[in-house]
Amino acid sequence: MCGIAGYVDFAAGAPDREILTAMTKALARRGPDASGIWADGACGFAHARLSIIDVDGSPQPMAFADSDVGLVYNGEVYNYQELRAELQALGEPFHTQGDTEVLLRWVAREWSDALPRFDAMFAFGAWDKRRQRLLLGRDAVGEKPLFYATPAPGVLIFGSELKALLEHPMLDPELNEDALRQALRFRAIYTSEGLSRGVRQLEPGGFLEFTRDGLTLGRHFSVTDEVRKAKREQAGVDDAALIQRGREIFIESVRQRLVADVPVGAFLSGGLDSSLIVAAMRAVRAPGAQIETFSVGFEGDPHSELNYAQTVADACHTLHRPITVGPEAYIRRLAELSTCRDGPVSQPADVAIAEMSHLAKETVKVALSGEGADEIFAGYPKHGYANPPWAMRKALAILQPSLAAKLAGMLGMDRRRALVAFRAMAGVTELDRLVQWFSYFDRDGLAEMFPGLGWSDADLARTVATQAAALKDVAAEPPLLRMQIVDFGTWLPGNMLERGDRMTMAEGLEVRPPFLDKELVAFGLALPDRLKVRKGVGKWIVRQWAKDLLPPEITNRGKWGFRVPLAEWFRGPLRDLVHGYLTSADGLVARYGDRQVVERLLRAHDSGEVDAAESLWTLLTAEVWYSDVYLPRRKRRMTGSSAPTKLRAVTAGE
Repeated sequence: MCGIAGYVDFAAGAPDREILTAMTKALARRGPDASGIWADGACGFAHARLSIIDVDGSPQPMAFADSDVGLVYNGEVYNYQELRAELQALGEPFHTQGDTEVLLRWVAREWSDALPRFDAMFAFGAWDKRRQRLLLGRDAVGEKPLFYATPAPGVLIFGSELKALLEHPMLDPELNEDALRQALRFRAIYTSEGLSRGVRQLEPGGFLEFTRDGLTLGRHFSVTDEVRKAKREQAGVDDAALIQRGREIFIESVRQRLVADVPVGAFLSGGLDSSLIVAAMRAVRAPGAQIETFSVGFEGDPHSELNYAQTVADACHTLHRPITVGPEAYIRRLAELSTCRDGPVSQPADVAIAEMSHLAKETVKVALSGEGADEIFAGYPKHGYANPPWAMRKALAILQPSLAAKLAGMLGMDRRRALVAFRAMAGVTELDRLVQWFSYFDRDGLAEMFPGLGWSDADLARTVATQAAALKDVAAEPPLLRMQIVDFGTWLPGNMLERGDRMTMAEGLEVRPPFLDKELVAFGLALPDRLKVRKGVGKWIVRQWAKDLLPPEITNRGKWGFRVPLAEWFRGPLRDLVHGYLTSADGLVARYGDRQVVERLLRAHDSGEVDAAESLWTLLTAEVWYSDVYLPRRKRRMTGSSAPTKLRAVTAGE
C-alpha cells in the first residue's frame, strides 16, 4: 500500500523533479517507509511507500534495464506468486521477490490485456519507454483511488489523492459545484468527477492510455458482465451446493489476504462480517498463531458493540485491543481528516476508524475489514424493501413521509431512521427511491438550505446521472439486484471504500476487505434473492457460513453498524463546534446557504424538537472542508505561496 503520482508532458519534455518531489511529500502519510521519483522522456513518477511485501527489496518507482516499462504502483496482487511462476516458466527474469515486479513484467508483456489476470487491489501508472505511452489502471471494485487531469493538450497528471495533483502548477483547485451538490445530497461523490474542476477519477475496473495522440479509456472488469456469467454458472445448482461454494471462495479470499511480510490483524466490530473474517483467519492460520484484533466504541453509547467484539475475540483466541472514542477526538481531528480525504468526512464513524487505525498501526501494518459484505450479499435493512408494494408507496404519498415518521416515533420506532426509509419508499420512480436511501435531505430541503447552488431539474439530474446509468444497465434484472448494482457502482466506491482507504492510510495502515474478492463479488451478486434476504433477514447465506465458526449470539444478530451518539454530542460537547462553523461569516453556508434556515435547524436540534444529527453532520463536515481545506488551498494558489496555510483551529467555544 502506497501513494503514487506522476505526470506526462509531451510539450515540455523532461519532468520537473521539484514537482515530483512535492507530489511525493503530499502523499507522505500513505507511505511513511520510503519515497522515490523517476523520470524517462516526457514522463515522471513519484512514490511514497508503505512496505508490506518484499520489505527490503522492491523499491519504487520500479524500472529495469531489461524492460521497456517503468512502474509506479499502489496495492497488493494477492495471486502474485502464481503469476510469477507462470512468467518464470516462460523464461522471464526477476530481480526482486515482491508483487510489484510481477505486475511490471505482465504489463510489459501484455499492456492493458494483463489486467484481468490480477486478483488484486491496485492503482498504477506504467510508462512504455520505447513507445512513449502511459497506462493507468484501477482495480475491479475501486478499493484503491486514482485521480487524473488533462489541463492542457499533451499533458496528463495523476495521483492517489487530489492533493498530489494540485502540486502541479497547471492545476487550479477551482470548485466543481456539481460535485459539491452530490456531496451535500449523498455525503459522497458518485461521478468520475471530483470537487476540483477538471480532476476526474478513473472508474473501478477501468484503464486509461495516454499518448501524443490523446487519451483512450477502456475497461478490464464489468460487474454486470461478471454477474451474468456467474448466474449462468449457478443455474440448476441447489442451495446447499451454492452455500458450500460461496464459503470456499470466502475462506480462500481470507487466506490470500493474509499474505504479507509484516504483521496482519483485523478490525473487529462484533458484527457478522468482521466476526466471520476473524473466525476464518483463525481457521486458516496455524494452530496457536497470534491474531491481533481491534475494535472501537463511543463514550456515552448505551448500545456499544464492544462486548460483542470481546465475545468473538474470546471465541477466536485473539489478542484484542479495544478503544473508546469521545467527542474530543472529533474536535481534534475533523479538519485534519478532511484534509486527508480532500473533501468532507462523510460519516461520523470515519473519525473513529482513523482512531482505531492509529491504535492498530502500533503492532500491525495490515488489517482485514468487512467492507462490501452488505452491498454484495444484501445486508442493509433497505434490501428488504427493494420493491415496496404499491399500496405502501401510495399511503406514504398521501400521508407524507414526515408525518408517517412522527407516527412511527410515537409507536416506539426510531423516528429519524423511519423518515429516511419513508422518504425513499415514497419516491415516484425507482431511481427516486434508490437514491434517497443514502440522503438525509430531500429536494425541497436542499433548495431551502443552499439556494445559492440552484437545485434546478438539470442540477438534480446531474447528481443522479451515475445511478441512472447503472440502473439502466440492469433494467431487466430483479429489483433487489438492481438496488445492489446501483450501490455497487456508487455508494460502495464513492463512500465506503474511499473512507476505508483515506482513514486508514492517514495512519499508514493498509486495509484489505476479503468480501471484495472479484470472484466473490460476482458470485454474491448473482445469487437468487432467497439466499440473500429470507424472512426479512439480510445476508442469509453469510449467516450459514458462520454457523459453525461463531457463537449464535453473533450469527443471529441484526445489522447494527457504527452508531455515534451525535445527537447528544451536538447538544453538549460538540455544540460550540457545530454552531461556530455553521454560523461563520465566511464559510460554505455564508457563500451558498440560507443562514436563517440553518440556524432554525440548529435551534430545533438543541431544543430536542427534532433529531437532526445526521443532517447537521453533513453540513458541519462540508463546512469544515470548505473553510479549512478548500479556501486555504485556493488562497495559496492565488498568492503563489508554496507553504501550507495553517488550518483554522477546531476547538470548542470558538
